[in-house]
Amino acid sequence: LTVMAVGIAPDATGGAERNSIVRGPFVITPSTPTVAAPGDQFEVGVTVANNVEGSGEKAAVTLEAEPSAHLEIVKSPNQPLVIPEGREITATFTVRAKENLGSASLTFHAAANGQSTTRRTTLSVRPPVPFMTQVRSGNFTKEVVELPIDRAMHAQFRQLQTTVSALPLGLARGLDFYLKTFPHGCTEQISSAAFSRLLLADEADFALPRAEVNEQLEKTFATLRRRQNDKGAFGYWAPESGDKINFVTVYATHFLSEAKAAGFPPPADMFKGALKNLQGMVVREPGDLNDARTLAYAIYVLTREGVITTNYILNLRDYLDKKHAKKWQGDVTGVYLAGAWSLLKKEDEARRLIAQYQLGVHDRSACSDFYQPLGADSQFFAIVARHFPDLLKRLTADDFQKIARPIGDGDFNTLSAAYAVWALKSYSQQLALNAPELNIGELTRTKQEATLNTNGKLVKHATFSADASALRFHAKNSPKGLGAFYQIVEAGFDRRVPTTAIKDGIEIIREFVNKRGEVTQTARLGEPITVRLKIRSLDTRSFTNVAIIDLLPGGFEIVGSSLSPGTGSHGFDYVDVREDRAVFFGGITRRTREIRYEIKPTNRGQFVVPPPFAESMYERGIKARGLPEKITVTDSE
Repeated sequence: LTVMAVGIAPDATGGAERNSIVRGPFVITPSTPTVAAPGDQFEVGVTVANNVEGSGEKAAVTLEAEPSAHLEIVKSPNQPLVIPEGREITATFTVRAKENLGSASLTFHAAANGQSTTRRTTLSVRPPVPFMTQVRSGNFTKEVVELPIDRAMHAQFRQLQTTVSALPLGLARGLDFYLKTFPHGCTEQISSAAFSRLLLADEADFALPRAEVNEQLEKTFATLRRRQNDKGAFGYWAPESGDKINFVTVYATHFLSEAKAAGFPPPADMFKGALKNLQGMVVREPGDLNDARTLAYAIYVLTREGVITTNYILNLRDYLDKKHAKKWQGDVTGVYLAGAWSLLKKEDEARRLIAQYQLGVHDRSACSDFYQPLGADSQFFAIVARHFPDLLKRLTADDFQKIARPIGDGDFNTLSAAYAVWALKSYSQQLALNAPELNIGELTRTKQEATLNTNGKLVKHATFSADASALRFHAKNSPKGLGAFYQIVEAGFDRRVPTTAIKDGIEIIREFVNKRGEVTQTARLGEPITVRLKIRSLDTRSFTNVAIIDLLPGGFEIVGSSLSPGTGSHGFDYVDVREDRAVFFGGITRRTREIRYEIKPTNRGQFVVPPPFAESMYERGIKARGLPEKITVTDSE
């Protein structure tokens, strides 16, 4: 260590320095894996250097390992260690990861001749499955409804929430939680999560702290700024290149517009650039109805911001009447234009258009990542509530089931979930009702019921225990028609490692390949092996925006030169490389797509290999999972 001092006076300067050696009696250098899964058994090498002066050539040093609750020591080296003064040796501990998840630690203590040194190292105990959020929802008209609870999860990071509500808005709690915990972060997904928070910020029964909402919005604004190009367009993962009709830009701008209206203004220059981009977009010629729908959406957003869009609407109408005369007026395209006409005070045309939307009637062949039935119907409800509130009163309970049923069936994605929250809030604001008697009971394994302590008035929510076998929802004097609403949210890491593969529309396989090109379940310490992932569609359909999640086994690390994060890596839209996983985002066709990268073992032992997983981010029913395995790491040759 060098200590330096400098002195300055009006007429002179001076300086001095001194060197010193700072050391403890021992230097402890452990080699632990970054992550481990419950059941993994591995070796930790610990190098100990003896700096104790006068300890001699046969110094007896004790070395002890103290594990946190997440780990256990299976085998320790023979004690004491003989470490000559000024020399070092390496000892080995065999460690097993227990069922406790989280940040684990190993603390090593070396001592001799009354002197000691302590060194603590950490690793993450992570299950061989991804974090999963399950949302179950519905409504009931009877006084009581009961739902079973049978998902077994690790206690750590587990979240168990339930809601009973007199308002449809109660269903927004689970959707908001789903958006908040969604593991990926494209522009649509971060905007959807922030959009939901924005909509619920002023709802008393949700009790969202304004500071928390503001912090999330500021983070979202910062990310959007990084993904905006010099022409104001937003990209899906990175700044957009080229000029084109771009749904993501329209959606992000809509979110910014709603944030501004709600009193959370986005950066002025970013918002101005986005609106300018939309003004350039709406004069382009659409290539199909999907493009025309995006332009109608952009026109609605611009009109909300005070832009006179009459000519844009008329030009788009000309195209729609020529190319899609039989389809567009019953599509959400007409809903956007109805909202724009209403803002422009053209009420007759606005009402003529809004009346032609066919709630719940959708051509499945026309659906895409950014156009789904729930999203379209939700926007209809929200725009009707905002611009045609008198028409909302004519909508029946059966009409509202077009939104409630897909939520209850889990048929939503991040985009449609955000739109659904918009609709639930808009619709609930129009309902005038007397508060019914609501409560939630938790049933034990012996069928004893205990009433949960709930918060809220019209939207009552509570947490429930992991010992619950079922939840019982009670509602007396609930509104006629829709009745009351219930929701159960279970989020966490499943205890059970899956034993069967999933092939719902797509298939995924992973193999480890050694340097001789052979498929292997063993690896040698320090020698890289190749991960070979294969994925394909099982029918003639192609899927865009599929997330492929490959969790690493404990005791391994990615060879950085074999896999680079960012856009375009390995031919994918985006690759996210973390210390314990690689995530690939891109399209899948019937033709097998192969991914190769290298991982290197850092510790000897036997490790659980998590199953690879793939899922369409916009069609949640399209998913695949491989099988778990084990891999053994031995000494290098």
